[in-house]
Amino acid sequence: MVEQLVINVGRKIRELRQQRGLSLRRLSDKVGVSPSAIQKIEQNLISPTLGTVLKITKGLGTTLQSLLDEHMEARDVVHLPQEKRRTVLVPDLRISLQSLADGLPNEAFSAILLTIPKGARMKEREFRHHGEELQLCMKGKVQFTIRDETYLLRRGDSLRFKSYLRHYWENVGGTEAQLLMICSPPIHLGRSPNEG
Repeated sequence: MVEQLVINVGRKIRELRQQRGLSLRRLSDKVGVSPSAIQKIEQNLISPTLGTVLKITKGLGTTLQSLLDEHMEARDVVHLPQEKRRTVLVPDLRISLQSLADGLPNEAFSAILLTIPKGARMKEREFRHHGEELQLCMKGKVQFTIRDETYLLRRGDSLRFKSYLRHYWENVGGTEAQLLMICSPPIHLGRSPNEG
């Protein structure tokens, strides 16, 4: 089931904000996004960029999985058939994210399948966050730049790095590419691109 990011997060952001007793103004002050923009996102009147969603959910203290999964249950085994995986389109990056490992409380890592169209690349060249990543190229060719060094990943190649290092990727092949991305701790949508 493929859904636009705005549809997934608007209502959930409002619910989380209200559960935490935050007014639009207080959340705005915490995350640096105007109250009117937050209100429009909550009402699905505008489609936020991924960067804006990252800021808002950081202020709410939530994770990618919990933001996208409306039916999180306390369990210790999760079987997730392919057809039941939640897929989210990220319009500003033209990529799709498919969560492979959500559903456990207090998750130690996140596992996401990134599908990257031909020619697509990250918008921010200075992206960084806490923890570490393992990237496994499932198909296509993806070039990573970490600090000032480049690494070309072809099918079967992997790359592990500390996520606080500046990193940037782009699909340099002639076809769609896919990456299996494992991050520990789990990716939080609220992390700012410049956060170390």
